[in-house]
Amino acid sequence: MTGMERLPSTDLYFRNACGVWLGLDGLSLSMLRSRQRNGRAHALSANSYAVGDWLVLVRRDTPLAMGRALRWHGRVAYVMDDDFAAGAADPHLPRDYARRLGDFARDWLGPLLARADVVLAASDPLADRLGGAGPWLRRIDPVWGGTPADTAHYAPLAAGGTLQIAHLGSASHGAALARVAPAVLRLLDRAAAGQIAPVRFTYMAAAPVSPALEHHPLARRIEPMTWSEYRRWIGRQRFHLALYPLLAGGLDGARSAAKLGEHGVCGAVGVYPAGWAPGAAMAAEGAAWAAPDAPADWADTLDQAQARRGDLAAMAAAAARRLNDAAAADAQRALWTDVLGGSLAPVCTRPGWA
Repeated sequence: MTGMERLPSTDLYFRNACGVWLGLDGLSLSMLRSRQRNGRAHALSANSYAVGDWLVLVRRDTPLAMGRALRWHGRVAYVMDDDFAAGAADPHLPRDYARRLGDFARDWLGPLLARADVVLAASDPLADRLGGAGPWLRRIDPVWGGTPADTAHYAPLAAGGTLQIAHLGSASHGAALARVAPAVLRLLDRAAAGQIAPVRFTYMAAAPVSPALEHHPLARRIEPMTWSEYRRWIGRQRFHLALYPLLAGGLDGARSAAKLGEHGVCGAVGVYPAGWAPGAAMAAEGAAWAAPDAPADWADTLDQAQARRGDLAAMAAAAARRLNDAAAADAQRALWTDVLGGSLAPVCTRPGWA
């Protein structure tokens, strides 16, 4: 298999939960047809798989792979985890990224949706935009794999240790990060002046978000990584708070719940917009902080979270219980078994990165 890296979406919506069904990669079509009844999923390319007479395509792939999906001799299941058309028109996205989304939406999305026998949508708003529930449309939730981090890293906070805050976004989250940056800077300045206990902020961005944040002694910017690098890195990190500001409409309007599991991997309590349903559900159970929908209004929430740092370990434990990845993996495998029917072997195992 050549031409494209495996996407995070492919792990989150297929491989992490369904790795037990993975067979050989890169089979020729003639070899594949001889194995199609063995209950295994065979990778045809980085982000597409043959399972019996089904082809599973996650998000996007090379033109060759997507063309094969359109010409597939059997049935096609397509996983969609972003509103690509909304992203193409989103003025807050980097222009090159929005252009790529627009190119995909123009050249491939319509034909893929028309060809698919089943479309699996990764959020309720996205499913609504695709036409609501029905046999053609199913809802799928992400699986990170593994177990959420324990709460051992919260113990130093009781002795005045540094509160580690993170923003674990990609380029598509840059505009929301820029909007919340003044609230973060206010907190960092108070910590630097000794007005509150120590705080440190780590964020991912390819370029400076603001000069003040770039040069602040309590802030650290990390360059983006490949997916394989990032999934190894995030498993080794431990944070106390993870910020996930979102903007109204555009790509942010149909975000999946993937960030919840990502924050669980590094043991962080999430801070989410109150109007974002996955985060609001966590906050309602005392497992996250609910902030105003506008990122520019987050200063008070961040002040409260740092002032109540003694409560964060219990919140993180509640989040870990709620983010039971074993249960999530079981649910996703059950969904794929239902979609693909008898094409999959009747086996079950715990999730994990393949």
